[in-house]
Amino acid sequence: MLESLSQYSAAQSTSVLRHTYPATINRQHVYLPAELGRRITERLQAMRAQRWVSRLWAGDAKLWTDTDESHWMGWVDPSRQESVIRRYLGQCAWLRDNGCVNAILMGMGGAALGAHVLQNALGSAAGGLRLHVLDSTDPDQVAALQRRVAPENCLHIVASKSGTTMESTLLAQHFYKIARDRIGAHAGRHFCAITDPGSPLQALAEQQGYAAIFTGDRTVGGRYSVLSPFGLVPLVLMGHDPIDFLRHAKLLRNHCGPRVPLNNNPAALLGATLGEAALAHRDKVTIWAEPELEGLGEWIEQLLAESTGKFGGGLIPVNQEPIGQADRYSSDRLFVILRHGSTMERQRDALRAAGQAVIDVEIGEGAALAQEFYRWQFATALAGSILQVNPFDQPDVEASKSRTRQLLGAPVTPANGQRYGSLIVDTGDKQDLGEWLQTQAARYFALLAYVPCNSRNRAWLSYWQGRLRDLFGTAATAGFGPRYLHASGQLHKGGPAGGAYLFIGRQACNANELGRCQAAQAQADLAELRARGRRCAAVWFAGDAVQGMRDLGALLEQALGVTSPSAADAARA
Repeated sequence: MLESLSQYSAAQSTSVLRHTYPATINRQHVYLPAELGRRITERLQAMRAQRWVSRLWAGDAKLWTDTDESHWMGWVDPSRQESVIRRYLGQCAWLRDNGCVNAILMGMGGAALGAHVLQNALGSAAGGLRLHVLDSTDPDQVAALQRRVAPENCLHIVASKSGTTMESTLLAQHFYKIARDRIGAHAGRHFCAITDPGSPLQALAEQQGYAAIFTGDRTVGGRYSVLSPFGLVPLVLMGHDPIDFLRHAKLLRNHCGPRVPLNNNPAALLGATLGEAALAHRDKVTIWAEPELEGLGEWIEQLLAESTGKFGGGLIPVNQEPIGQADRYSSDRLFVILRHGSTMERQRDALRAAGQAVIDVEIGEGAALAQEFYRWQFATALAGSILQVNPFDQPDVEASKSRTRQLLGAPVTPANGQRYGSLIVDTGDKQDLGEWLQTQAARYFALLAYVPCNSRNRAWLSYWQGRLRDLFGTAATAGFGPRYLHASGQLHKGGPAGGAYLFIGRQACNANELGRCQAAQAQADLAELRARGRRCAAVWFAGDAVQGMRDLGALLEQALGVTSPSAADAARA
């Protein structure tokens, strides 16, 4: 059970909130400044009086905005998915044994991020397929994957709830054409689909003779779908036991039901902490994760950003920012530590000593990961209630999609801005890049890079996240386009104002339809954010992305007067 909240007084410097757990449950400890601890205590007491958990299980939309929330509650009881996945076990076994070694999952946002977590944390078991998650239309990234994976020994998984996701549709067309050229008329036997019943993707799969079609649950939204076929089918194809995975999810669910006292509900404590932290202006949820749990950090980033970033408020996840000195962080942070065993305890203790708010989650091995999916889904729904938003919709996402469709039908126009060698810098006015970065104190920076998502570019972005934080004392996020549009795109448009968004990409990319789509998405999102009054700049480079990122690193160093080793050297390291 939760240690007594009443024993912590505002006179104390910190509160420590934790449960006494059975050995089968992942441990979660919450360390808070005393005032925030008091607010969370009061919030939990109010929730108990309002019978909040019972009403959630009953699908009471009045907990949020009283609109369509009751239509999206299928995730609450993951045991519903057990009979579904049992029906698919035979098909998955046949797909694994059909001569394939690799599997490429093509999807965006919630349709792919759950599988990405599973691949990152669990990998493939004996007899399972080696999974590659592709959630980008970047032509260089797609080409690099094509060089590694031959279509003859690959299962192509197309994942889209709506069946109309632009990027997933283009990727499916691209890989089907390649397979048709190499394999012939029976190329569809190397494809399967995960989608909602009756979607356009299901129709396409039937038309092209896909080997299998797995249907999801209409009452489970995309970012809450990892404990449905969107996560469980890839899990089975990698050779893992989905029933054991669901059993672990149910272990956590059993601590979150309506008959469980609220003080024994670990997800309720997490949700109350997230919501009250946002109201107390600790809205930068800074995720520190062990390497094999970094995918879980990315999944949490999407869940929080898309669910809460609305109507000018919400949580701002900060993922893969380098770990800094604990006493240098401002009071707008809420730290989340995702770890196994005793690792990262030193960093946690340093944050506690500095008076920071810390959520420390110790995750068991293997299928225990399923508990975290349930914990964070439940907690995010609760935080949405505190923030008075619908945590299951994304009202601002369509705007950039509409602009993208318009740009795809128009001639390609050259980039505008000031030229610096191979780079064109567009700050929206006559400022240079250094002036743009320093003119106003940003609430946070966002680096939005339309380049291949690989280790080199990840290191580059992470380096500059750390440098911007150290130079300006503010959080810096980073994302690869177009994948971030499905992870933090809602937050950028509908969330808190005051962000500064730096777009990075090619001046024009006409290599193929995938490249044209990526270029249009970058221009569309830039235009949409500017139309909403967000502060944006863009740096476009010609040709090779490696050289372009190197040149940009040098320009940033010059613009900011950085004398430390170059970002390019850091990326190579």
